[in-house]
Amino acid sequence: MTEKEPIFEKQPLNELVDSLDKYFGVKELDKDPAMSRFIPMVYDPLGYDWKSVFEPDFCERFNGLMLKGAEQTGKAWCIVFPSNEVLTKILKSAQEGDMIFSHHPVNMECGDPRGAMGKGFLPIDLELLQEMRTRKLSFYAVHAPLDSNTEVSTNDALVRLMDGEVIKQFDPYGLGFAGRVCRIPRTTTSVLAEKLRIAVGLPYVDLAGIKERDIELVGVIAGGGGSAEDLKTAEEQGVDAVVTGEVSAKIIGSRGDKERAMLVEYLPTTKVSAIGLSHAGSEFVVMRDQVVPFLKDRHHLDATSVPENNWWR
Repeated sequence: MTEKEPIFEKQPLNELVDSLDKYFGVKELDKDPAMSRFIPMVYDPLGYDWKSVFEPDFCERFNGLMLKGAEQTGKAWCIVFPSNEVLTKILKSAQEGDMIFSHHPVNMECGDPRGAMGKGFLPIDLELLQEMRTRKLSFYAVHAPLDSNTEVSTNDALVRLMDGEVIKQFDPYGLGFAGRVCRIPRTTTSVLAEKLRIAVGLPYVDLAGIKERDIELVGVIAGGGGSAEDLKTAEEQGVDAVVTGEVSAKIIGSRGDKERAMLVEYLPTTKVSAIGLSHAGSEFVVMRDQVVPFLKDRHHLDATSVPENNWWR
């Protein structure tokens, strides 16, 4: 007997948003600790009146519904960053009322360990932003709550990718914790790095610290990383390796210069293997493996994840 094709239905936007807000605890967090800084940082210099464009509650919390589209939602497009490449892909196929479900409400370039440096946080392209509004697409972003959630989570998605079992959380952040310690089947740095490279869809991983060692306990910090402070915090948990987005600082400017200097001082002293999967790539796993099934199964909403052509950017 063949399985029946799932039946997807259009969902009232207000009911969908209310359900997502409750599940991720959006209303429980006064404001996102990171995005409350970065949204003004990227839009204010442009003179863009983002407070009159984005939904009022979003302008206070920096999570939840950012752009309100049509009243009925037919499909969700799940992404990590609203980059020009990804938004252009979506806009070729999206229909009125579709929702873009994003981890970040701003774009970011973190750089390529074998290529160009990144520019850091960037605004959504204003022409693409206007097109989303004109076509009545909704944009829903959930940043810190998606990192700290213990079911649908950027970190727990990586733990599952390694067949791991969470034994501890660390690094308080938002409504919970930004890091996980997990126990995985005993392996080595090179084997784990290759397994993750294939699973995420990377041309290569970025390795720092100890290049090869036995690994059983792993500290997981999906996303940014790229800082000595993050790596130190994970190492203090007694882990053998750290799996994160960035293990080298590749952003242009004073922020990148500071992080590079701290890493130069820290990395020769570390006893862990640090495996970088790119900021965007490490957080795409939750979209592909957890958010899409979550929206389909719980909300009966058609959903798809939209990858970047190259995660190292």
